[in-house]
Amino acid sequence: MLNTLTSHHIADNDWYNAEMAKSLIDKIFFLDKVDAGMFVDFGCANGVMLGFIEKVFPGSKLVGFDTNPEMIEEARARDPNSKIIYTSEWDEVRELFKDHKATAPRGQEKVCVVSSSVGHEIESYSDEEAKALTYRRIWGEADIEWDYVAWRDMMASRAASRPSDPIAVARVQQIFEAKHPGLIAQWEQRWGHLGENWSLLHFFMTYRYVANWDREYRENYLPRNYEDFMASVPKKYMPIYQDRFTLPFLRRRVQEDFGISLSDTTHLKVVFELRK
Repeated sequence: MLNTLTSHHIADNDWYNAEMAKSLIDKIFFLDKVDAGMFVDFGCANGVMLGFIEKVFPGSKLVGFDTNPEMIEEARARDPNSKIIYTSEWDEVRELFKDHKATAPRGQEKVCVVSSSVGHEIESYSDEEAKALTYRRIWGEADIEWDYVAWRDMMASRAASRPSDPIAVARVQQIFEAKHPGLIAQWEQRWGHLGENWSLLHFFMTYRYVANWDREYRENYLPRNYEDFMASVPKKYMPIYQDRFTLPFLRRRVQEDFGISLSDTTHLKVVFELRK
């Protein structure tokens, strides 16, 4: 069984955040699907998504939570005039939630928590106790029940577990190995041979991050399949929107770099609403 990672260190924060921003439009998929007056970005990083929402919906109450203090500082520094609240203290999030529920005008009292590209990091970096705590926060604690949970992450179906197309594997070995000798062997030692389609799909989601390879190749981008994830969602939440897809940017890059067309879906977007 793979060991969980012990560090969140990112070699180049600017490059990392720039890569994350490429999928920004896709990350705000939930905005027209909920009627919330408050949004909590769980794992907000440098706050770029909340900054965008503030410009589109300036009247919304926006809260960014992240356990990485460096990211919180960077988020706060992005716009000194912003009214977005950034914090690494969960008790502060809890109090902001309670205050909003008590004081928001009628019709604006609902709260949406957003988990975007967080689930796979929870699985990669957390021990079982930390995982349980984090999932309790996302799915609601005794004194916090989110009206909506917007979840977006990398996720494939069980059907992705099958033998790979041998021509696709040969293309990857031929092209990537020539540019980056030894990295495929390193990858396969940790995640299994590319002849297994799950491993190949996982590789396609990682290979661009060579500049931050030591962190990224160890991170499990596909820790749970779609079917198991949906079965794990508390029954008090009902899905009201769902899209299983492949990120267009990823599909285009794999085609350009290797001449391979991805047939498996790699991402999930879903909005859950609290059952009353």
